[in-house]
Amino acid sequence: MQTKDIDLLIKNGTVLTINSDMKVISHGWIAVNNQQIVAMGDDSITHTNYLPAQTIDASGKIVMPGFINSHTHIPMAYFKGLADDLPLHTWLNEHIWPKESKMINDEFIYHSSLHGIAELIKNGIVMFNDNYFRGKQIAKAATEAGVRAVIGEGILDFPVAGYENSAMIFDYFISLRDQYKQSKLIDISLSPHSIYTCEKETLQKTIHLAKEYDILLHTHLAETKKEYDDCMDLHKKSPVAYLNDLGFFSDKSILAHCVWLNDEDIDILSEKKVHISVNTKSNLKLASGFIPFQKCFLKGINMTLGTDGVASNNNLSIIEEMGITARVHKALNSDPTALPASEVVKFVTINAAKALGKDNLIGSLEIGKQADIIVIDTDNIESLPAYNPYSQIVYSLSSNTVSDVVINGKTIMYNRQLLTLDEEEIKDRAYYYHKKMIED
Repeated sequence: MQTKDIDLLIKNGTVLTINSDMKVISHGWIAVNNQQIVAMGDDSITHTNYLPAQTIDASGKIVMPGFINSHTHIPMAYFKGLADDLPLHTWLNEHIWPKESKMINDEFIYHSSLHGIAELIKNGIVMFNDNYFRGKQIAKAATEAGVRAVIGEGILDFPVAGYENSAMIFDYFISLRDQYKQSKLIDISLSPHSIYTCEKETLQKTIHLAKEYDILLHTHLAETKKEYDDCMDLHKKSPVAYLNDLGFFSDKSILAHCVWLNDEDIDILSEKKVHISVNTKSNLKLASGFIPFQKCFLKGINMTLGTDGVASNNNLSIIEEMGITARVHKALNSDPTALPASEVVKFVTINAAKALGKDNLIGSLEIGKQADIIVIDTDNIESLPAYNPYSQIVYSLSSNTVSDVVINGKTIMYNRQLLTLDEEEIKDRAYYYHKKMIED
């Protein structure tokens, strides 16, 4: 049999394809070449005709699509633990926004992004959907690390991050999009922060630009009772109804939080085919409330999971997010069958890929798709014995069991060692900025 050179062979693992049949391949292997999955199978189909430049032995491990984090504020890595045990609006107005006004510059955003991206990789996250400021620095860090990202320049109607007004942010957005429109890893979105930080005219402009450039709209919505009540007082309608009347919603809208929804809101979101990013840990910590997850899910809304920023979480573990979300909503619905583990895993793989417009490229392991693959070690005390790999991931494992990360066919982490970033230098920078944060 003629041999063929390839870039990477992953073998001997339990492969979770997350394809339409949710096929699981025992003792499976995946051949990768030129960024793509070119072949896959099990021991009944030989892989010995492939000559790989690199081999990952996944014996005793799960092989699956990389996780996708659908709502982040990655450059807030240096704000981790800065202000805890506070309600959202106090946390933002009295701690986060004042500190951001003092600290944010290009250098800060770049180094903090590198730190956050390193944590993403360690957690098996191959793509993130961000909402922050000075996106050129975030995109630069993501590109250097080899991680996929949707970069949304945060839009607000008051001075922030060196911007005097939203008009300056729109100009920056256009420049950012032009710079990265040919990138294979970076996509650009429009990210108005919220209905309470953006005036109606600003929101209308984001809607217009999103249609003009055919890009995602990413915003926080219905996160707190205060936001809901204020909107009812001011506009005589819910936050969802308010944005719907502006024409905000479509299948290119990804909405973070959506905690305070009524039945009519859920019907609107279902009809408009939006995507929701549920941020359970952040909402628990800020006591924002609980999204009516099961109602949204049963209405066919595409559900995904995000970590939010580490200033309100305080980590980027999507595995923790899966486990806590599943448990919380079983309890809230008094139904242990709600959110089965296999569905929860889809929230952070194929569902998230769909939300970000990438499900034709990533989110499942299939021949012809881009090779965004993670390997999770299950040969350890907390993982064994193993009966169901989906249950293992959601209920048993921790992020430090992610051993290897491949993005776009390139190995980014091998045996827990970062290959594209200098971990020690990143840690040193964290100590440096910690000192600056507490001195200012």
